[in-house]
Formats: sequence, structure tokens, C-alpha cells
Amino acid sequence: MQTTIIHVDFNSYFASVEQQKNPFLRGKPVGVIKADGRTVIIAASYEAKRRGVKTGSSVFQAKQLCPDILLVPADFDSYDYITRKFYAICHRYSDLVELFSLDEVFLDVSRTALLFGGAGEIALLLKKDIRKELGEWLPVSVGIAKNKLLAKLASDLEKPNGLVEITDKNRDECLGRAEFEQICGIGRRLEQRLKDMGVTQLLQIRFISEKYLAASFGPYWSKQLRKMTWGEDNSPIVPSYQLPLPKSVSRTHTLFKDIFEQEEILAVVRNLVEEAAEKLRLAKMSGRQFGLIVRNGEKSEVKFVTRKYCTSDSLNIFQELKSLFLSIKWREGVRFLGVWVSLLAEENNLPQSLLPEVNRRLSILSVQDRINLKFGHYTLFPANLLQASIIHPEVNGFLGDERIKNRIGSLSIV
Repeated sequence: MQTTIIHVDFNSYFASVEQQKNPFLRGKPVGVIKADGRTVIIAASYEAKRRGVKTGSSVFQAKQLCPDILLVPADFDSYDYITRKFYAICHRYSDLVELFSLDEVFLDVSRTALLFGGAGEIALLLKKDIRKELGEWLPVSVGIAKNKLLAKLASDLEKPNGLVEITDKNRDECLGRAEFEQICGIGRRLEQRLKDMGVTQLLQIRFISEKYLAASFGPYWSKQLRKMTWGEDNSPIVPSYQLPLPKSVSRTHTLFKDIFEQEEILAVVRNLVEEAAEKLRLAKMSGRQFGLIVRNGEKSEVKFVTRKYCTSDSLNIFQELKSLFLSIKWREGVRFLGVWVSLLAEENNLPQSLLPEVNRRLSILSVQDRINLKFGHYTLFPANLLQASIIHPEVNGFLGDERIKNRIGSLSIV
């Protein structure tokens, strides 16, 4: 049976979501920044990109290139919600779906294509569903091919809102006009090494001897580059249930300025713990090693503690980390904080508590998680954070781990 892969990719994802939410931004150059006061563009609309603004540009550079650019603080709850809805839509057309990143998905439609009239028809249906249910200002580009490498390239060849199928007949033509950055697996460093050799186009690699490639890139990458130049890729779609367990869950945050008050520092730690613990619970996991990172300039401290019993209760984890922080006797200001939970286990493999107070606490947390999943992070949160400035999850971090990302993505929004 011929393998058929579809790759669906949002165009200028964060900026497009902002334009969908706010009609005033539509058709205008938009730069998304992480938060008020941040100085780096994390996403740019196509209107801004056409003026030279790129992801990673400083706000100063962006304003030089595009004086009328509209800067918008990131709304990670909205991106989170759209990603989940997007993932659910894709599952209508295949049970083999891989959430490759926040704004892109692979589907293996080899077994389902005929049910919908072919892969091309599925691509059109996906576009229609996304436009109808998520919004007309959220265009997606779709690529169809016999493997993931070519499907991803196909979706990148015509943006925005493109639909390209790469077949055996047009494979070389598509590979021939592809930029290195459009080939999955060729990063900036590898691209620069190729250009230093005088290689500016992928198909040129076909004419380089095996001996020279191996001498330049080693045995692994010489073979990989040779496969790429012929559009070969054997990597399968990896659904969530086939992914290995993560080894840890973490959350870090760099503050806008140094903070000195112990109460304020601990509020940030509690905030970060809430996110990490929620992530664990949604993934039905618990941990028994808890770590803390405190940093300011050249000075940093890393502490951790290991317990006998696993937990995903944010209050229990925070109490452990609070004790660690107090043991450090930190006297300087704090600019960076990080927390982690490791030595993880799946809840299904853990003994259930018989203590009523523990089970009551777990029930409360379960309700909290369901409400926050539906209405946005920190709709419900601990009362001792009422006076704090809430640090909301960054969706690329919250859904960063592959196993957890797919598990959370598969949850229904009720």
C-alpha cells in the first residue's frame, strides 16, 4: 500500500491568531512580543514579514524596518486553545496524527484517504474545517507526499494558504527550487557548512562523491544528506501512545528586573510550580524529585530533593521547593528562577491513597484543571497568588515535551 502523508502548517501562527481575534489588526503589520516590555519579536504577520521583519528581530530593528508595526503581547492561552482545536480537527481524518509543533501536524492518511475521496480531498476538507471553525484569518498550507520529509517541504513551497502535492514526477523540480531552510533536518549550521563548500542548492549534493561527503560531514550526515537530495525518508508518524515517557517536567522564567523580597520570590516559585504540576496531572504522571534553580548574573544555585513517594500536587511540590530556597539563604536579587520535577511515573502504575484528605485534595485539583483547560490557565489558582503578577504558560513550553504535548493535545475541550 502506498504511504500517503499530509503535513498541515499554520502561517505566521501567533500573529495570525492575534489578527483573527482583533479585526483592527487584520491586513496590518503585526509583531508579537512575549510580554509588555520585552524587546524581541517572537512572531510577525505576513504584512510585517514583507517589510523585512523576522522572528527574532529586536523591537528596535522591527520599528526601523516597519515604523507602523503594531506590537501585541503574546496571548498563550489563545494559542493553546487553537492548537488543541486544530489537533482535534486533524483526528477526524486519520487515527495516525503527530503533533509536530504547536502549529503543524503530520497525518498518515494511507488507510483513510479513500473514505474521503483521496488525499487531495482530505486537504481541502481540512482547510475548510479550519477556516470555518477556527477563523478565516488563520490560513494553513498543506503538503501531500509519500513521506514526512517531502510532505513538510510541499507545505512550505507555497505560503500562505498553499496546497502542494509532491509526486515522483515533480519531486526533482520541487527539491530543485527548495531553500535549505525548507528541508527538515538542515539547520543553520549545516546550511552554512554546505555553502562554505560552494553548495547552494540541494540537488548539487547528488554530484558530490561519497568519499568527499563522508570526509566533510562524517558517516551519518553524509548518508542523511544523500537521502535528502533524493527525497528519501523512512521516519513514521508517531502518535502519542508510541512516545516514550519524559524524564522530567520543568518551567523557567527570566524576570524583567531583579526582585529582592522573599515573599515575591516565593510567589514566582509557586507560580512556576502550578504550571509544572498542572502539566503533570493532565498527562497523568507524578514525580518524586523536585528541583530549584535561582540565578542572578554570575551567581546561581541549584538544589534538589528526592522523596520516597510521587506527587503531582502543586502545594506539596512548592513546600519542598520553599524549604530548598530557605536553605540557600539567598541574599541578592533574583533575575531567573526555574523549577523541575523528575523521577516520573505514570499514575496508573502508582498505589492509590486511602486517606480521605489526600483524595479530597486530588478531586479539587482535578476540577481546577478541567476549568482551566476550558477557560484558560489560571482561571482558578491558589489564593496566595492573588497579589502576584501571574506568569502565564508559554504554549511552546507548556506543550513542549513530545509525550505530554500529544497527551494534552488529545484531551477534549469541554
